[in-house]
Amino acid sequence: MFFLSKLLGQTVRDMADKPVGTLHDLVVSPKQTYPHVTALLIKRRGKRVLAPWSSVASFEESGSLLRVAGTKLSDRPLRSSEFALSERFLDKQLVDTEGRKVIRVNDIQLVRTGARLLVVAVDISSSAILRRVGLAKVGDRLIKGGRSPKPRLIDWKEIDLEATDESSVRLTVPRTKLELLHPADIADIAHELSPEERAAVFGMLEDEIAADALEEMHPSYQAALLVDLPDFKAAELLSAMSPDDAADLLADLPQDRARRLISLMEKEDAEDIRELLTYPEHSAGGIMTTAFAQVPPDSTAAEALAMIRSQAEDVETVYYIYVVDRSEHLLGVFSLRDLLAVPDSRRVRDFMTADPVTVKTPASEEEVTAAIAKYNLLALPVVDDEGVLHGIVTVDDAIDLVLPLAWKKRLPRIFH
Repeated sequence: MFFLSKLLGQTVRDMADKPVGTLHDLVVSPKQTYPHVTALLIKRRGKRVLAPWSSVASFEESGSLLRVAGTKLSDRPLRSSEFALSERFLDKQLVDTEGRKVIRVNDIQLVRTGARLLVVAVDISSSAILRRVGLAKVGDRLIKGGRSPKPRLIDWKEIDLEATDESSVRLTVPRTKLELLHPADIADIAHELSPEERAAVFGMLEDEIAADALEEMHPSYQAALLVDLPDFKAAELLSAMSPDDAADLLADLPQDRARRLISLMEKEDAEDIRELLTYPEHSAGGIMTTAFAQVPPDSTAAEALAMIRSQAEDVETVYYIYVVDRSEHLLGVFSLRDLLAVPDSRRVRDFMTADPVTVKTPASEEEVTAAIAKYNLLALPVVDDEGVLHGIVTVDDAIDLVLPLAWKKRLPRIFH
């Protein structure tokens, strides 16, 4: 993964390791959804020469190495299907379909996929400006301290190349529908990378973003990626994932590696995953998540709302809230709508639905999906023989069981 600002100005050397010049721009072809680099535009003694991408032996932030002699390079006009990336996009104003200015393009993100280099996003954050003026390390320190904004990436698919001109860059959507690069899009890009490149990309991503993208990846890639990551990074990603997804992924790893990663995780996360791994893979216990919202029966509506707010970041869904006693026995359930419709002073036990629909931990996948479909549930509680609540199966997990992955990806994002 590269940012254009950290590439421009680098030294380009030829096959004899002699300096050819400095990288002035990247020439790209927009024929694909994500344009690929076709040549390096090099400044040499005040003039420019082009090095075809096929002549590039090594391309890094520290510099590029060509597999041809510098004397063999020459200038040529750009083809009608090409443009100079920096010249056309950097510092241009982004304008949405309604003609409103969004913000300027402060940087451009690229990703290497095999032998190609693709343009995947524009960065509109202020942290990109620090990179542009050579203060990237200062920006990194500020980010670690939580004071500086992180990259804000707009997927290249939202760029309207035909409507873009010298003064502004046009988007294909109004500002209200503008989405930043989604974890599912990161996963799609990662599928095209080599194992080494994939590990490098995920090693640079923020843990929560990397975890979301990992959950979106095809199962055949997930375990392989985790094997290629350092233990500490893999453990951080697992901690940031939903407990059920993390447990499923760990079950696909060699036992020694799985135990080592669990030992590096936070105690509470590790305990949840150890519990999930004790259940058969295709049982309700094996597919449930332990991340659910819960409150005691004697709390008031106002107290319950405060508890839900404190739990919100760590639970799978807050649409259903489960009522449990001190021994974790499931007593009832209510929806967020129910909570908002009652007076603040009303006790939870007075408006909850008692004896909710449940399944036992050994229940089969067929029993789980049948119950969710029959009662039109968004989540189904999973209990043991004593009625202790151990987890919930959400509707998206049920969809995973009955639909192939390719079909699931076509569903609206509300189901993901």
